[in-house]
This record gives sequence, C-alpha cells and structure tokens, in this order.
Amino acid sequence: MKPNWYSAWRAEAIKQLEAKNKRLEEELRIGHWSRYDLSNGKLLFSKDGAIKVITEIQIAGSTNVKAQNWLWAWANSNLPDSLLRDAKLVRFFGEKNGIDELAQAT
Repeated sequence: MKPNWYSAWRAEAIKQLEAKNKRLEEELRIGHWSRYDLSNGKLLFSKDGAIKVITEIQIAGSTNVKAQNWLWAWANSNLPDSLLRDAKLVRFFGEKNGIDELAQAT
C-alpha cells in the first residue's frame, strides 16, 4: 500500500541523492579513498594513510548480496542505537503514511 504521491516523492528523493553523491565524487573524490572506522558514529576517508574527510553518519540499512535483499538499519540488532536515529524516522514516516517498503524490515 502506498499513497498516490509516493512514487513522485520517491523519484525526487532518488534524484536528489544521486546529485549529492555526484557532487561528493566530483568535489572530494570520496569514491577513490579507502574508508574505515565506523566507531563513534564517524566515517573517515583516507588517502595514502592520511585522513582527508571525517563525517558523522547515520546508517540507513545494509544489503546482503547472497540473499539479494535490503535490511533497514532499525531492524538490525547488531547496530548501535546511536546510529539509527534517522532510519527510525524513516520507519515512522512509512508507518504513518502506509508505505510498506519503508516500514517493513526487508
């Protein structure tokens, strides 16, 4: 079940995400640096051993290539609660608006 506005809203959200990812790649070349240290809610990007970018994170979810599925972060009991704030907001939004793909774990 989805509200009639959901498809257009989703398409716009994906468009905005793609534009943001493109900007990160073009301006910071984030995709070319190794990534490490998810502890303490920070993601560090480094190049040649030197940290270039530090950013705070929230985890949206994870994929399982073998199972070919997506699991929302709020449904993953292995993740620290401090990194799930935004994912929980997505779930609440999905429940409130009857959008199953935002409110179901996978």
